[in-house]
Formats: sequence, C-alpha cells, structure tokens
Amino acid sequence: MRTVLVAVSTTAALLLTAPGAWAQPEPPPNPSDQELAAGREAVVEQAAELGRLSLLVADLDRRAGETRTALQDRRERAFARLTEAQEAAAGAAAAAGRVAGARVATGAAGSAIEEAQQRLDVFVAATYQQTIDLGPLGLLTDSITPEDLIARAEFGNVVAAEQARAMDALGRAFVEQVNAESTLRAAADEARVLSEEAERARVAADAAVEEARAAVGEEETRLRELDAERAAVDADLQRVQTADQRLRGQRAEYQSYREKADRAAEQERQRAAQAATAGDSAAGPPRAADLGPEYACRAGVPRWGPVKRWVSDAGQLLRCRFGIASVGGVGPRGRVSDHPVGLALDFFVDRTTGDALAECALRNRGPLAVKYVIFRQRINSGTGWRQMEDRGSPVENHMEHVHISFDPAPGGSIASVRC
Repeated sequence: MRTVLVAVSTTAALLLTAPGAWAQPEPPPNPSDQELAAGREAVVEQAAELGRLSLLVADLDRRAGETRTALQDRRERAFARLTEAQEAAAGAAAAAGRVAGARVATGAAGSAIEEAQQRLDVFVAATYQQTIDLGPLGLLTDSITPEDLIARAEFGNVVAAEQARAMDALGRAFVEQVNAESTLRAAADEARVLSEEAERARVAADAAVEEARAAVGEEETRLRELDAERAAVDADLQRVQTADQRLRGQRAEYQSYREKADRAAEQERQRAAQAATAGDSAAGPPRAADLGPEYACRAGVPRWGPVKRWVSDAGQLLRCRFGIASVGGVGPRGRVSDHPVGLALDFFVDRTTGDALAECALRNRGPLAVKYVIFRQRINSGTGWRQMEDRGSPVENHMEHVHISFDPAPGGSIASVRC
C-alpha cells in the first residue's frame, strides 16, 4: 500500500513540476441559447427592413429616371420652340431688308420718272414755243423739202419713243413699289405672328423646365434621404450579424474547450488508474508513461527519416496530441520542398482533425518553429490563408494531409505549446 502511495505521489509531483503539463486555461464565455436566438431574430428583422427599403429605393430610382426623361423631352420641345422663334426673327429681319430695298428701288424709279417727265415737259414746251407740229398734217405743211419732212418725222419718232420709255419706266417703278410694300406688309405680319408664337413657346418651355427641375430635385432629395437610411440599416445589419457571429463563435469555442477538457480528464483518469495498478513496479526507474498517455506516445521512436531534431520533437508532440497514426517525413519530391532536407512533415488526417492541427501549429509557430502550413489547397504562413493553384491531384493539393514546413533553426520551448 505504501508503495502505491509513493508511486502516486511521485507521479503527482512529476505532473505538478513538468513544464507544459495538462493545465487547462480559463474557459471561454458561453452565450446562452436565448442570446443566440435573440441575435438571430435581430438579424432576420434587420434583413427584412433592408429588403423593404431596397424595394422602395428601386421604385424611386425608376420614378426619378422617368422624371428625368420627361424633363429631357420638355427641354427638347422648348429648344425647338426657341429655334422656331429665332428662325422667325431672322425671317422678319430679312423681310424688313427686302422692304427697305424695295423702297429704295421705288424711290429711284420715282426719281427717274420725274426726270423723264421733266425732259418731256421741256421738249413739249420747246415744241410749242417753236410752233413745231409733229403731227402728220404739221409735218406735211411745215416741211419745205422732202428731206426736211423725213428729218421732222424722225425727230417725232425719237420724241415719242423717249416719252414711251419714260412712261414705261414710271409704270414699272410704280408696280415694283406696290409689290415691295405688299411684300413688306406680308413679311411684317408673318414675323409678328411668328415672334408672338415663339415668345409663347419660350414662356411655356421655361415653365415646363422649371417644373420638371423642381420635381427631379424633390425626387433626388428623397433618394438621398433613403440612401442614407438604407446605409444606416445596412450598418445595423452588419453590426447585428457580427454580434451573432461572435456569439456563435464563442459557443463553438466553448464547446471545443469542453471537449478538450473532457479528453484531458479522461486521459488523467486513465493515467491515475495505470499508476494505481502499477504496484511495486512504480518504485523502479521513472518512465514517460508515468507522465500520461501523451508522453508515453511521444517516447516512441518515429520512423520519419533523418528529420531535424526540433522537427521530430514538434512532430511527435502534434502526432500524439491529436492521435495521428500516419506521418511522412524525409523523402524525394518533384517540386521544391523542405522534405528532402528534413524540414517538413505530412500528417495524414481527416478534415476535422486537419483543421484543428493546422490551427494549433499556426497558433504555436514560435515554439514549434513552424514556417508555413498547407492544407486543402491553401497555404498559411501566419498572415492568413491563401488559395493555391490546382496541382492536379488530391495528394498534390494536400486534400488528405496537413503539410508543415519548419524553420531551419529551433523555436522556443515546446512546453509552452497550447492546443
């Protein structure tokens, strides 16, 4: 009996003094089911509110687009009216120019008629004063010789032709003057009508533009308000989702903690049972098994090839900590690899164990001298997971094993490793 007590006491002392013994950290917070349900309900409510606002904003976007299109149509119509007004003003100006030209032409024709009339009056006066009879009887009675008769007849023809030309020019001038004045009146009337219509169109277009601009301004103001409201709801939704994820993460962390604590308690129970049944043999040389199942596991000789000492120590700790049966070490590789130089290990595990193993290795990069971890076509050197290219097979993509590459020098004390 005394021997058993000595063995148990010795084992307890070893456990208490051994670095990195199975001391459990403080348990993480464990949110209640009510807190989780409340967080999920808040997420659902915020999502519904965000959906309602999104539909409302989409409807307002559509209405604003229609209003902008109507505004553009009104602007185009107003521009067409203004163009018509400009064309009408230009036509009126051209008509006024034509009237001015006609008046100048009429004045010139009147001057020509007056001049011709004066010449004719002078000639007639001279004829009467000289008692020259240009009629047929006068030509016959007043002519002395046949030559004189011919001369008098030619002179009469010249006078008649000159008088006819003067009268014809006077008549044409009168006609042109009348036509020009008629054109002037018609053009002035047309220009006035077009100007009035253009002015009415401009006033109507201005009113339409202002009305549409005000309508669009109101819609855009409302849109900005709703965008701000939607952004606020989106921020609230993000906050609630983050809180919900935090609660669920805490619950998952707590459950993981409980599972590890239960495993540690079971291992301790088994170790105590083994120590209690050891009998007198416990008084012999101390064994790794006396420290617990993990240490008994780590005391075994791995068959990984000539890996570096700190690589072997880290590999043994991780293999035994997670109960991994198959580990690969030194070996040739077709790609650039740390395996040939003894600085890499492959742990063949399922996905759940692999995730936990990778997380443990990365969390303890310093003590374990971990350079990077590859698992399921992703690589992490301590700065987060990054996707790798497809290498063509599950083995090459590390789908069924965790690859750990180690630094070329030892890390810290593995007694500080916590997983």
